[in-house]
Order: sequence, then C-alpha cells, then structure tokens
Amino acid sequence: MARIAPLNPADTDAGDNAAELQALIDFVGYRPNALFTMARRPGLLNAVLALVRSTVRGPGQLPETLRFLIAAEASRSARCRYTAAHVAHAAAHAGMALEKIIALPDRATSPLFTAAECAALDLAAAGGLSPMGDTGPAFAAAAAHYDTASQHEIVAVIAAFGWFNRWNCLMQSDLEAEPAAFAEQIPWLKMG
Repeated sequence: MARIAPLNPADTDAGDNAAELQALIDFVGYRPNALFTMARRPGLLNAVLALVRSTVRGPGQLPETLRFLIAAEASRSARCRYTAAHVAHAAAHAGMALEKIIALPDRATSPLFTAAECAALDLAAAGGLSPMGDTGPAFAAAAAHYDTASQHEIVAVIAAFGWFNRWNCLMQSDLEAEPAAFAEQIPWLKMG
C-alpha cells in the first residue's frame, strides 16, 4: 500500500500541462498513481511531465521504443518494479515486440537485440545501480555505437528514471491493474 495516497483526478491541477497529462493517460490506458501522488506538491507534476517529454516521449536521437527499454533496464537494475512495469508497458504501447521486452535480461545472447542496443542497455543497467560502480566500460561500449547527442539522450533517460525509481520505491506506489496484468507476462517483472 502506498505511503501517501494519490490525489483524485478532480483534485489534480496539471495547469498548462492538463492536455499533456491526458495524452499520457490515453497513451498508457490508465491513470498512473505515482503522477497523482506527485501532484500533491505544487509544480511537481508539471516538472515531471516536462521531464518525461524531454527524455522518453516523442522525437529524439533514438527510437522512442529504445528509450522506454533503456528506462526499463535502468529501473530493473534499480529493482523498482513499479517503474520497470510502467516503462516496459509503455514500450509495448509504443510498438516494441513483447518477446523483445521479455528477452531484456538475456540481450547479450538474444538475436532480437543489435550490438548497439545491447551497449545502450548495458549502460542503463550500470547507471541504474545504487551505489553506482564503474560505468566506464559500459559508457565506452555505448560510445562505440552512438554519437555524442545519442549518448547524452541515453544518460538523460537513465538519470530521469533514477528519479522515478527513488520516488516509487520510497512511496511504495501501488501498481495499477493494467501494468500489473502486463507484468504477469514478463518473467523479469515478477521480482516482487
């Protein structure tokens, strides 16, 4: 059970981002509890929506599906089931094949992943750990496949979802029915 309950939609002020919040709800198909808990702090929901928009949603250097998968791997590495389930579910909504999401932990040996994708996901795994160890080798491997702008985007996704991982683990955000049902199909999301 969540440590602090989310606000009801009627009590949530998304300000200038109300349409963006609704678009996010429409995209994933449910009302994210974590966002509505964040909405208790004036301005926080708007800042978080801007963070999501600038890191994983919409145009970018990398495909949106890969950005969601990077967020999922960083969250898996951080052992945040709530956030990992959300972004894996979002990756599926964005068009990522279910079998590729399932194969995420086995990417090094899976024919579903390119060497470049593996490098980005390995950096996400290293960056998701706390405390963070030596990320030099993972960063060097990513740099072999991606230009500076793409590397920057990978790190931005990892860092943004580090914030979500901390928030959701501390708050013990309740996983909604839709991503919970999706998580039942993903063995690595059954981590408890």
